[in-house]
Amino acid sequence: MVAATAARSWRIANPTWRGASANLRQRRRLRKTAGQLASGGGLKRKDLHRYLAVAYTRQSAWQATCLDGGLPRLPSDLPSVEGAYAELCRELAVLDACLASVKLGELELDPLQSALSRLAQDQRTLRRLPRLHALEASFHRARLAALVDELRTRGVSPDLAVATFQYCWWKSVLERVSFDDPHIATFDGTLHSKASATYRAADAQHISETALRVRRAAAERLVAVRDAYADEAKLVEAQAARKIGHLPLRQLFAAAPNVMTALKPCWAMSPLVVSQLLPGDRPYFDVVIFDEASQIVPADAVPAILRADRVIVAGDQHQLPPTSFFMSPDDGDDNAAVLDDGSINLALTSGYQSILDTAVAALGEGRARHLKWHYRSHDERLIAFSNAWIYAPNGNHLVTFPGVAGRDCLGHVHVEQPLGMESQDGSVATEVARVVELIIEHAESRPEESLGVITMGIKHAERIDLALRQVLAERRDLDEFFDEADKEKFFVKNLERVQGDERDAIILSIGYGKNSAGGMRYSFGPLNQEGGDRRLNVAITRGRTRMTVVSSFSHYDMDPARSTTSGVAMLRAYLEYAESGGVNLGAATVYQPDLNPFEVSVRDRLVAAGIPLTAQYGVSGYRIDFAAAHPTQPGRMVLAIEADGAAYHSSQTARDRDRLRQEQLERLGWTFHRIWSTDWFSDPEPCVARATAAYEQAVALVDAELRAVNEHHIESDHPPTQPAASGLSAAAPVRGPRPRVVAGLNITDYSDAQLTALLRWIQSDTLLRTRDQLLTEWISELGFRKRGSRIVAAFDRAVALSRRTDASRG
Repeated sequence: MVAATAARSWRIANPTWRGASANLRQRRRLRKTAGQLASGGGLKRKDLHRYLAVAYTRQSAWQATCLDGGLPRLPSDLPSVEGAYAELCRELAVLDACLASVKLGELELDPLQSALSRLAQDQRTLRRLPRLHALEASFHRARLAALVDELRTRGVSPDLAVATFQYCWWKSVLERVSFDDPHIATFDGTLHSKASATYRAADAQHISETALRVRRAAAERLVAVRDAYADEAKLVEAQAARKIGHLPLRQLFAAAPNVMTALKPCWAMSPLVVSQLLPGDRPYFDVVIFDEASQIVPADAVPAILRADRVIVAGDQHQLPPTSFFMSPDDGDDNAAVLDDGSINLALTSGYQSILDTAVAALGEGRARHLKWHYRSHDERLIAFSNAWIYAPNGNHLVTFPGVAGRDCLGHVHVEQPLGMESQDGSVATEVARVVELIIEHAESRPEESLGVITMGIKHAERIDLALRQVLAERRDLDEFFDEADKEKFFVKNLERVQGDERDAIILSIGYGKNSAGGMRYSFGPLNQEGGDRRLNVAITRGRTRMTVVSSFSHYDMDPARSTTSGVAMLRAYLEYAESGGVNLGAATVYQPDLNPFEVSVRDRLVAAGIPLTAQYGVSGYRIDFAAAHPTQPGRMVLAIEADGAAYHSSQTARDRDRLRQEQLERLGWTFHRIWSTDWFSDPEPCVARATAAYEQAVALVDAELRAVNEHHIESDHPPTQPAASGLSAAAPVRGPRPRVVAGLNITDYSDAQLTALLRWIQSDTLLRTRDQLLTEWISELGFRKRGSRIVAAFDRAVALSRRTDASRG
């Protein structure tokens, strides 16, 4: 009847309903019967269908309550059922009081049975309930009930619950500190950056003016000494006025020690000439300082020590010890060389090798001071190998700074040694020719960079020098680069003679090769001796900008089992490092620190803002928090982004954390940007905006520099990135605005007016300078490192124009 009275659409939607498939005659008969049975009659079919559906539902419910197929009735054991149900409710209430995550009394039968089954199997939680209750009570006493209820309602995982609690805890600490400390509450990153900039400027000015204060104090002391020792002053003046017949310096010093030391408070000389120039009857100086002390044997240091009250010994125990290896007339013998008496190895490894070793042994490590910061290398990959292999294992890990350049600062040139060609006295002919080619290529393409060539042996150096001279005899156009009068002139030296030298670029030529059959000889001269690693350490750390290693073999040719001495093992590792472009440090790879949550937050937001970041950029202990790369120049970094995190707070002085690190990075070509954590925690969006603006500005600055160089533009809207000149100019008062003359172009690309303007700006601080001092600072401001004839001629023209301008104004 339900189906027969239904609409056609209902029957289509319910084809399985009884009677829905009946034919039309049957449906009519059923509808007629239903209408007759309806109380009152006269119902529309729609209403009839609705009442029949309700009746059918009630009939089904009635039948569900029938027992044994009979009529519905109450169960005979109703009291016991009610008692069991009441007991169940009570037990569920007890369980609900113990369980915080679920309310059993509110569950349907099937979920309730499943939950009770899980509880019955979980004996571990049952035993932990007292402890859990105690913990919850402690949370309530700590007024954290709202947090616990929120976590319980959300059903979070244990790890997320711990993280949420920690966040709430530290957030509350920060809020409390913000309320209690007005400096934190009113912190403004922009104002704080301005205060930091003000400090940097004041500190730099203080350092620069120190030289003036010292010179003033020395001048005042000289006047007082001349007044106190009039006879000595007259003697010195008389000697200065004589044309010939001067007293020997030793006698003059003995006769007028007070005036001589006041006139020249600082004396520089070799330890070997101290006894010749200075009397030895008493100490004449307050302090004697030994530089490169690892090269001075204790006996040679004694005369200088006797002439001062205090001693400062400065040197590097990991560089060359005192040796006469380079004085040997023939270093072609691959066996261990000895001194003339044949009793002492040239490495001098027995006893105290130098005054540096003697001082360390006598004073102990407690009175030694290790200088950590490394400034020479413009890219830390030039020093990273020595840092990892030499300094870090001895507890003297250097602090180096990443450069902005790509991976071309370090490379390896493999020269083929034809079969049948035997190396002669540690020198392969094809390697000599290739080194000469590299020298000429450097002079042609990078004449502004100074260059040095280091070899393992003297014979190899002599052959390179001879071959180069033969080529230069036909290349008179390169005379300026190879000018012997340059301050940093080109050199070819064996490794025993280069300690203390440094150049922009270094070519390290190994020289030693294979035998005629193509097998390694494993004879590497001084590297085979004890202390060979120290010799190699000197050779590979002489370059400021780039290092090129040249050899007729690679690290694959060297058997590790036969490379047992420290020097040879280090050579094999360095060849592998150079071949990788300064990436593969082998077993000495420096640990890469993990990012903390603050750093992760900064990284993710800045990357989402479109800044291509590399976190923890660098290879040494000091890493830039975030380095941003140029968008179109692979490998070219433009912006260093640092936060005031662990590295910042680990600095012991404000000078280190707020000036020196930033100053060194900017000296290496970086643009620097600081993110303050307090700003970031309170409102990160403005921090992201400022970082994005700094990145765009840094990219624009690099692009402008490249356009100026490529198009030979002189004018620029930013100062040159070259470091300021040292010496007198560093102590000068603040000058006016620097002329907008970009550094780094060829001297012929500057006009006389621009060169004269730069010269007059240098002189505007009113300090007196010699011609040589003025030329040095002028060259430095233009970004040159060498004095070529064209540069000196341009300087002379600028001086003449400046003088004519002054004369016309007068």
